[in-house]
Amino acid sequence: MRTTTNLKKAVKFVNNCKFIFSFKNIFKKNLLTVLFLLITTISFAQSGSCSASLIVENNGNIRSTPLDGTYYSMVLTNNSSSTDTFVLSSKNINASCANTDGSSTAGNVIINTDFINSERNSLSEITLSAGESVNFYIHVTVPAGTSTQKWSCNKITAASKNCSNYSVDAVLHTYIINPVND
Repeated sequence: MRTTTNLKKAVKFVNNCKFIFSFKNIFKKNLLTVLFLLITTISFAQSGSCSASLIVENNGNIRSTPLDGTYYSMVLTNNSSSTDTFVLSSKNINASCANTDGSSTAGNVIINTDFINSERNSLSEITLSAGESVNFYIHVTVPAGTSTQKWSCNKITAASKNCSNYSVDAVLHTYIINPVND
């Protein structure tokens, strides 16, 4: 009788151990699932919370410039519900840009672009509160020896620091005029 009771207790103990260990496995699996869902939700929430616009004031993204340069007036707006910092950059995109007059991009030239504020101080990033807009300028200069009567295409980017994969762009089309014809 005693062996049967001990055997029953041993079987019960083994069953309890199986239940406990299977519960831990379920917990581990659920914990990983919960962590995955939490990380995914945070990522989507972050990317969904970033919203901005970058425009050239008065739709003036096509300009001509003499050799001493010109200025583009830009407006950056933070349309999100939280403060964000935007890193400014410029990239020459002559190879993938279409000239506005239909001419070939093969002869396009490279120009210099500098970001400045209204006090003519250099900028590399701009911090905006929710709903805030700011005007800034892109000072375009033509390097010495650059061919005239040529186009240059530059993509201006404002990249969010809050959302690593979010940015807004504007394309500038600049025509370098010949000062003799001016």
